[in-house]
Amino acid sequence: MEQAEKDLPDLSGLSLLVVDDDPRIVRGFLRVLRGLGAEVTGVGSVREARLSLAETLPDAVLADLQLKDGKGSELLPDFLGRHPDGYFYMITGHGSIDNAVAALRQGARHYFEKPVDPIALARQLAADLAGTCAGASLARQLEPYLSIADPTMVEALAELPRFAQSGEPVLIQGETGTGKELVARALHGLGLRAQGPFVAVNCGAIPETLLEAELFGFEKGAFTGAARPHRGRFEQAHRGTLLLDEIGEMPLAAQVSLLRVLEDAGICRIGGERGVPVDVRIIAATHQPLEERVEAGLFRQDLLYRLNVLLIQVPPLRQRPRDIELLARHFLSRSLRDMGWSSAPPSLTPEALSRLVDYHWPGNVRELRNLMARLAVRLPAGVREIRASLLASILPPEKAGRSVQDEGVFIPKGTSLADAEWLLIDAALKNSGYNRVRAARLLGIGERTLRRKLNES
Repeated sequence: MEQAEKDLPDLSGLSLLVVDDDPRIVRGFLRVLRGLGAEVTGVGSVREARLSLAETLPDAVLADLQLKDGKGSELLPDFLGRHPDGYFYMITGHGSIDNAVAALRQGARHYFEKPVDPIALARQLAADLAGTCAGASLARQLEPYLSIADPTMVEALAELPRFAQSGEPVLIQGETGTGKELVARALHGLGLRAQGPFVAVNCGAIPETLLEAELFGFEKGAFTGAARPHRGRFEQAHRGTLLLDEIGEMPLAAQVSLLRVLEDAGICRIGGERGVPVDVRIIAATHQPLEERVEAGLFRQDLLYRLNVLLIQVPPLRQRPRDIELLARHFLSRSLRDMGWSSAPPSLTPEALSRLVDYHWPGNVRELRNLMARLAVRLPAGVREIRASLLASILPPEKAGRSVQDEGVFIPKGTSLADAEWLLIDAALKNSGYNRVRAARLLGIGERTLRRKLNES
């Protein structure tokens, strides 16, 4: 018994609002959670919850999905709009996976099926509190380079500070526009070579005939037009970091030369006769699935082994709803400031934020930045809030995208939410050829989250 008590989470300092129309459930949560140190308030309706939230904003809300005067999920937009770092949990005893999943997409942290074990909830609260503290610490470290708030992005970049202290190559994978170069700059700025140069080269933007000259340099007279010696990007990055962006588009001939440079720690300029030692930390980035490029004979497997020592997967923006809100406000404020806007930036209504979160963002962060710039130009002077109707006029029409729902997943009547989740995961794995990266994309979660769920099975 003493050991069990030692294992109980400590919720000291945490404030919580419990919303359930069953007084026995409310009393049970009050007794257990207060015993663990939390400050808990219990109410029985949406109306009472709104009154309580207007008076005091807690750290977390636990709300039943079905209440006598509405749905507990109705409280979610207002709560997270006022407290973006708060925790919102759903309780359901009605087997409504659609509503539970909708709440998760809107920002709820987790859902529980009745009967809910208060200790299980307490452990989830403690884990989320620890994760939030770690996420806040990471966000502060990365603030000079990029802004993050969403747990999916925090999880994806959790090891970045440790990677930064290593001299090993890092491979950054992610869709176009997700901010891979910003991640590379953070690796450099937090690393041991921060005082050295950071040099970036887009391997897909330089013609094949010029790429090696750009990377390795050339001597005077090496070819027609070489009127003087040229230091390539490797020499320019000496004692610093070299980002090889879009490495998946590098021609095979250049891949051979790059592999030789990585093995010899030195380069030979085109037309030169002696080697030049270089001390460079390599970061490679790509939106291409390099394993598939290897299978297609377009990328050397031995080069992939050399580059993929440390791996960072940057999730797409559509999987990072909290980052959408954070970045939308940031880009809008910056665009208005550049335009000479003197008053405070207008706020985004909950409906407008919901519209942004629901959009697919094929162009990721880059598309969001451009959208906010267009929005800033269209804003009338003196406007104080941005409504969903204004966003609808500038958002491009959605294109039909493939999702797990498109795969005809059959969920039998009476299936629990936990079992339904596994049915969705199984369908995503099958329809992605058991490729975890693709399966995670179909499910709208991060690869590490998927891996954790699989390990829990």
